[in-house]
Amino acid sequence: MAGDVPADEHALIISAGGETGRALRAAFAAIAPTDASSDDGVDQTAEGDGSPADPTLANERRPLHRYGRVHVLGQPRGTSTATAERTAARLAAAVLPPADGSVVSTTGVSPGLNRAETLGLDAFRLRASAAYRQLKQERPRDGRPWDMDRPCTDIPPPRGSSPGPDQPTPHAQPTPHAQPTPHAQPTPHAQPTPHAQPTPHAQPTPHAQPNGRAEAQSPTSAPTDTRATDTRATAQIAQASSPTSAALEGSVAVGLILVEGPTTALQLTAAERTKIVAEVQNGLSWYATTNPAADLTFHYDIQIVRLSVPPDPNAPDLEALWRDPTMSRLGYAASFDGVYDYVDALRSRLGTRSAYCAFFTKYPLGYFAYSSVGGPRLVMSVDNDGWGPDNIDRVFTHETGHIFGAPDEYAGAQCDCGGRWGAFHAPNGNCDACAPAPVDCLMRSNSFALCRYTPSHIGWGHGVSGNPALVQARGLGQIGNFDAVVPSAFAGLTHVWRDNDAAGFPWMAPWQTAQELGRIDAATMIQSTLARPGPLEVAVRVGSTLYFLWRDSTGAFAWHPPTRLVQGVGGVPSLVQSRLGTKGNFELLVPAADVGILHLWRNHDIHGFPWSTPKLFGANLGRVDAVSLIHGTLGGGNGMLEAVARVGNRLVHLTRDNGAVWRTGPVFAEGVTGNPALIQSAFPDGSRNFEVVVPAADRGLIHFYRNNGAPSPGWSGPRPFAPELGRVDAVSMIQSNFDGHLEVLARVGDRLHMVWRSSGPGASWSVPRRVF
Repeated sequence: MAGDVPADEHALIISAGGETGRALRAAFAAIAPTDASSDDGVDQTAEGDGSPADPTLANERRPLHRYGRVHVLGQPRGTSTATAERTAARLAAAVLPPADGSVVSTTGVSPGLNRAETLGLDAFRLRASAAYRQLKQERPRDGRPWDMDRPCTDIPPPRGSSPGPDQPTPHAQPTPHAQPTPHAQPTPHAQPTPHAQPTPHAQPTPHAQPNGRAEAQSPTSAPTDTRATDTRATAQIAQASSPTSAALEGSVAVGLILVEGPTTALQLTAAERTKIVAEVQNGLSWYATTNPAADLTFHYDIQIVRLSVPPDPNAPDLEALWRDPTMSRLGYAASFDGVYDYVDALRSRLGTRSAYCAFFTKYPLGYFAYSSVGGPRLVMSVDNDGWGPDNIDRVFTHETGHIFGAPDEYAGAQCDCGGRWGAFHAPNGNCDACAPAPVDCLMRSNSFALCRYTPSHIGWGHGVSGNPALVQARGLGQIGNFDAVVPSAFAGLTHVWRDNDAAGFPWMAPWQTAQELGRIDAATMIQSTLARPGPLEVAVRVGSTLYFLWRDSTGAFAWHPPTRLVQGVGGVPSLVQSRLGTKGNFELLVPAADVGILHLWRNHDIHGFPWSTPKLFGANLGRVDAVSLIHGTLGGGNGMLEAVARVGNRLVHLTRDNGAVWRTGPVFAEGVTGNPALIQSAFPDGSRNFEVVVPAADRGLIHFYRNNGAPSPGWSGPRPFAPELGRVDAVSMIQSNFDGHLEVLARVGDRLHMVWRSSGPGASWSVPRRVF
């Protein structure tokens, strides 16, 4: 363990090539947790030929930081037994000793490292030391709310607005309290329907801003205290014009620029340089391991620039005094445009998805730490004001949150609980000044913690929990796109969709909604016929409360706020639109919190679409864990409601006859977990069998079917498949119009995978494919 980040990290120097290098790299990708008492934790080994390591291992231990040939690998603490077994096998195959913090020398390691590599390696050694870990255990002012009396954000000038070399820099200060608009979302590529419907899945358009972009202002000094100004009139101003920091996911280039002056007081010692890099590494390791599904890897460029410019505490633009000559020394324009150009070049050279830069200096600043919301840069004083150098990591993560769209949450920033912040336009619901019960969060306090809103602000769309719900949408795309919702790993719902009209059937970027509900436990979704082409209708469980929300199928395709349905529930619910009533009522089953199942329905033939009072049945089953409901075609008339419920490790079939009486059928499966997914398929012609897929108690999935064409229909024996998924947590299943394939979306940990079964003779299940 390095620093106080709850992860197992390991430094690796990559150098040589060949088969040995590949084996060593694959082995280190799966190394078991290092000894927390070790003071070093650094290995040197060789690089392969560029071939990717085993993808299953990449999820266990992967690069968090890259400084050229120096990589810091890591994984959250809590390695599974299966992972440990694979680790041992890889280490044995590579003929390497266990990772114990010692230095393992191999041939082919370069005798010299460059500046960034040396600083990155020295920083990791410092973080792995007992002394550093002790400092973090005794961190000053740990958990204290940020006590600043102003926001620590400013508004950078638009690209191209910086003055020329013969023009003075304007001294107007940025408005400190204004809120940015969210990053513009890319337009999805789904095809329009033949009936000239609006483009499917377009994301909601942000509200029109009152004043557009603010007047070109210089972000050169720290934000000034202008609280007498009516900042609400300029709320929702445009975010930074740099598109380099839309979401804190994937690969991120970080330019660390250490700016020194001509006097000893303005210069950094070697220990201070290492300390700065170590603190940045510690803070960004926390981001990377808090959400492994974000696949964060930070790639670094480190520049040390010593200037001859004397300090001037009375300079009208404290940042420009040293920033502009710094950018000139680095070969860029001596203005804020040079910062944009440096960040663009950094992203291009390192091949990353996002990029930003951070200036550290001892020159006088108007404020000890500040950043531009949305990028491209942040500025920090080396002494870190009253928070001290041992809190640089947390202040840096706070300022990085701003870079990726998060607002301040401490009261001194005069925040409010509204706004549409970051990539997913989420409100600032944890603001100290108005939230009824604000919680610890790095945007509010000196804490490595997140509230329910910050993950959406910084663009964390990956990372899921609960159960997925999948439909093939009518009228959205020519073929019919796949739409899925699944509870986010942090708060609210994640909505993803697959463009079935595009080559390769790509899954599009996730969208977030309902963050105000906090952590959602379970979800169910249908596409209804209440509008054309059909809204998405969703019920979610949060603790013991069931909520309902829906998304428009035309216009802005906006998710509507959730409304509460009923309390005293548990498990996984299931929603269908039945053939009952002239418009087709909603029928909803949800396990009761104690015993049995609750049934409620929504009457679409009455104005306001009222929900019924819940009715309990199946109390004889005891505590029910999950249920899946369909409106079948058997039994004559409109058909019967059919359900499969998981009770412990068993599956039970239930039926509601035309007399509206629920009857408990046989137990037809054991050794299962998660939630069952029930459909009535088109197989075989005329009979329309029931199909069920459910996670196995140990690994993989199990498929059952009931032959509805038999004189005495009975359920088949278990048909296991997809064991390579390991332990599956939850599933959803549909029958698509792709030759009647069974399509299964499975959650494994914080990831989603898809597997499908072909139709006809010799039907078989595909190899699972990760969705995101």
